[in-house]
Amino acid sequence: MLKAKIRSALAIGITPAALILRVAFLRIFHRLPRTFPKTPAQIHRIFFSFPYHSVGDLILSLTLLDRIHDRWPAAEIDFAVGASMAPLVDAIPYVRRTFSLPRARTRQPWMAAYAEIRNQTGLFQREIAGTEYDLAIAPRWDSAESFFSAYLAYLTGAPLRCGYSGTSNGRAPQVDRLLTVAAKGGANEHESLRYTRLLGRCGLEPEDAVGEQDSQRTIRALTTIAQTRQPRGENATAFAQKNYVVFSPGATNGRRMWPAQRFAEVGRALHQRVGLTTIVIGSPADAALCQKLASSIGDTALSMAGKTGPLQMVDLIAGAKLFLGNDSGPAHIAGGLGIDTIVISPFPASCTADHPNSPRRFRPAGPHVNVLQPQTPLPSCAPTCLQDAPHCILQISTEEVLASAERAVQRSSNEKKH
Repeated sequence: MLKAKIRSALAIGITPAALILRVAFLRIFHRLPRTFPKTPAQIHRIFFSFPYHSVGDLILSLTLLDRIHDRWPAAEIDFAVGASMAPLVDAIPYVRRTFSLPRARTRQPWMAAYAEIRNQTGLFQREIAGTEYDLAIAPRWDSAESFFSAYLAYLTGAPLRCGYSGTSNGRAPQVDRLLTVAAKGGANEHESLRYTRLLGRCGLEPEDAVGEQDSQRTIRALTTIAQTRQPRGENATAFAQKNYVVFSPGATNGRRMWPAQRFAEVGRALHQRVGLTTIVIGSPADAALCQKLASSIGDTALSMAGKTGPLQMVDLIAGAKLFLGNDSGPAHIAGGLGIDTIVISPFPASCTADHPNSPRRFRPAGPHVNVLQPQTPLPSCAPTCLQDAPHCILQISTEEVLASAERAVQRSSNEKKH
């Protein structure tokens, strides 16, 4: 009971109403600049608020960045993002400035929330304050995470601050107080469409301007990064000069991890049948797993896990004939680049489309993405896999993955011939 009361008391300090009051006091005492109370006749400066560290979420949000650049090609776009993702955003040619937010050091939820607010306020005071924005975009919509995006947009004082209403995820509308326009809609849409349709839902373009096919296109922000780096020889590893497949065997949860020995079987078969070598990628935490996998494949495989930042990961994936991985960030890079992408998912096809893990909503965007998933969960799981170790995903066989990989390689070869 005492812990519940303490959590409730702490929560009061990070509600939108409390933060609005806090910002007002900071402005009174000149710790923050005054707002710019006007309605812009034209959009010249845009602030994109996405202060997160997730690769997959960032990649999906770039579809909106592309749309913004198409809508206002002469506008200056500044982008706030988590520090780990800042090099990727900084390499996008039509982003003028990238503001990098450090990750909160504590994992305790309430303390982390306070640390996030403090970090955002400090970054704004040091680097952003004084810049007059006509439009601030806070595209994140899902539950508590959208709060941080909206708060940073609110700090800018931009006369137009657009984002999704808190009610769009079935929650309370308090976060709407940080916005001037709170959009609604998007249930069961693919995330890239939900992001990209924000402008129409906020009245900044026709609501029907973005069609369903938009989630099947490459992401120009990503392809532009790859195209501008390749002529400079950034993709320099010797393995990257060969025909290769990229494997990404890591994931944030064990249930999402297809067994490494099955990856190894596919890697050996792809070399024997179609001559592909293998590059294995992953985070530093995945280094041991990836090295073991590369060793299991043999001399035709190389592990680059822990040796690549986000830009180098783009380089390696951009040069691949094929990408094969679990449901994780690198798959979103591959899909967005237009690489033939195979994602192995534990999420059963029989589950509802509105589930938070449904591939219908969260599969990588891109024209050549194939998600392999079990038809139904195993008996102990419902509606989706509930284990913290490989379980329902084990229903995806090596033969199924290999057949899909060979079809993808054939498709790519036929496309080049024509």
